[in-house]
Amino acid sequence: MPIDDPDRILALLRDPNVGSQEVADQTGLPRAEAARAARLLVGLAKARPEEIATLPPPLSAALLKAALTGERLDVLATLAACPDKVLSKEAKRALHLLRTRGVSVPEAPRTAPPPPGAAVEEVFACYASSVDGQGERAIWIARNVPGRGVEVGQAVVSDVLGFLELQVGVLGRKEYRTFGKDIGERGQAMGVGELDPGHARAMVAAARRRNDASGKAVPEGADAWIARIGPGTPAPDPATLLPPLPEEEERRALAASAELHTLPMLRGWLADEAALRALAKRLDDLAAAPGEIDLAERTRRSEEAIASAIEGWLDAPCRERLAARLLTAGVHLAGMGLPDRAAQAAAASRALAAGLPGRDVPFARAMVEKAFPNHGAPAPAAPAKPVIAAQRP
Repeated sequence: MPIDDPDRILALLRDPNVGSQEVADQTGLPRAEAARAARLLVGLAKARPEEIATLPPPLSAALLKAALTGERLDVLATLAACPDKVLSKEAKRALHLLRTRGVSVPEAPRTAPPPPGAAVEEVFACYASSVDGQGERAIWIARNVPGRGVEVGQAVVSDVLGFLELQVGVLGRKEYRTFGKDIGERGQAMGVGELDPGHARAMVAAARRRNDASGKAVPEGADAWIARIGPGTPAPDPATLLPPLPEEEERRALAASAELHTLPMLRGWLADEAALRALAKRLDDLAAAPGEIDLAERTRRSEEAIASAIEGWLDAPCRERLAARLLTAGVHLAGMGLPDRAAQAAAASRALAAGLPGRDVPFARAMVEKAFPNHGAPAPAAPAKPVIAAQRP
């Protein structure tokens, strides 16, 4: 069993026949610390109190005993004021013992009281909408403005263009609490949920950097506002927050991913307008085909046209953007307490990233098909028109 008695350890350190390795073995402490203690003991007359204080407790206690024997009053007085309560208590006891022997002992230096801490600024909740099909979302960031209330900035950001819009206003604390309560009550339908304030600021800062690459003009006052709200804390990688599911669960989540389109926040997700308009033209041509083409053949050709349009739309850049947006939406859905929907979004994202054909990713396929709800029916009286919904929340 390792020894911890200061007197026995001091005797070992003083014994010229005992090496630092043996001291380490008997105390259970690192050899380097035993060797350092031995060096300090040899040069005790010049040893600094802070060097002794940084030794492991059994060794520092042994050196304190040596300081008492050698009447190193300065060492004892400094150690009596050190943060280590055990070492400080032993040093005070040693000083008291010297006083009883008639030694004039200086008062231990008084530690200055710590400066008063800076006032903690009140932190207000921040909110964000779900990302839409164009990679845009709204973010609300609040900060305290002493004497005025709560400054609220509403930023619209894009994963392609950067920082798009900014509106800033000041609300009273009660007003902002009401705003937060309203967001909480209507968040499921609106696709708005609470967001970590640090992550919210980091998202806005990242969007601002994208303006430099996209060439999109920065909203007036945006840079000054970003400087006021301060730096943020980057959110974890979405892929680590929504890792792949076991194989069968992943398959079921992917198969059910078209159900995401029933959520109000995802109803506006559609394929690119140019792709939909080109498909509308092809479906119009099929509708105008000679009447001898039966319904089954017309339906088959329509399905082929839609499948071809899906693959033509999902080129590599589009596939990458859609996969990233789905993963972002999945994290947002998870934060709103919708884990099953989050799993569906993440599974569709991974399938797209892995190169699965768009027709085999139900969510992506529905981004085209839902624009043409009657594509399998007999030829319509009017030309086919894609149902193109507004994309910004």
